[in-house]
Amino acid sequence: MGSSSSKLWLIVLLLALTMIAEAATSMTTDDAWVLSYVGGKVEDETEMLMDSEINRRTLGERGGKYISYAALRANNVPCNRRGQSYYNCRRRTRANPYRRGCSAITRCKRYTK
Repeated sequence: MGSSSSKLWLIVLLLALTMIAEAATSMTTDDAWVLSYVGGKVEDETEMLMDSEINRRTLGERGGKYISYAALRANNVPCNRRGQSYYNCRRRTRANPYRRGCSAITRCKRYTK
């Protein structure tokens, strides 16, 4: 009798484990997105309940994540000098100087026959 009850418990345990595994893998990305979105909204709502100085600091920290509208203006050329890169508009300086050494893999002149 003990043998049949242990087999029954083993079957119930295996069935429970497969149900847990199925439930864990059945969550879609949409479900995860909804859960994270709702969590973010609750956080934003409770943020306004904080002290005003802490609230300003928290809002100020978020300022650096996005591009400003001034950066997105149309027909705005960051550097109008010919041949200069956009991020280095100073004269007589090279933005990315060529510093690669000569080796067989770079196929320099002295290694080619």
